[in-house]
Amino acid sequence: MKEFTVSQVLEYSKNIEQESYDFYKSASAVLEDAELKELVLGLADEELKHYNRINKLLEKAALTAEMLDKRIGIKEEDYEHLVGSRELPENPTALSILETAYQREVKTESVYRTLLSFTDLADSVVDTFTELVAQEKGHASRIKSIMEKYT
Repeated sequence: MKEFTVSQVLEYSKNIEQESYDFYKSASAVLEDAELKELVLGLADEELKHYNRINKLLEKAALTAEMLDKRIGIKEEDYEHLVGSRELPENPTALSILETAYQREVKTESVYRTLLSFTDLADSVVDTFTELVAQEKGHASRIKSIMEKYT
């Protein structure tokens, strides 16, 4: 078990959202289908909103220094669970991009669920992670429904 501060956990969460944003922007550059391009650009915008929401928690006005410095124990393998789908697949097809995006959203939802299991988090952090779980689940659902058109 390794201890992390709440601040470190929030930075970790920002990294997840930044990587998701980068993934979707990269996908938009290679997708030719207008519907898929619109989907990934919309998801990129939503990931940026997630990033900004988490960033607001890190601002001094949102959480006290005491709360940001609070330590929580996390199994290192759980912390290292950062979504492994950071880049586009080699020779990407529309379906391979959608499959990678879907896995990314499912795994990100799982990470936020894990972070929610810590009971010593401030209400604003819990509220943020709760909302992010729902939004990542919604992203996965949207991607899955479009994937069905391509299979």
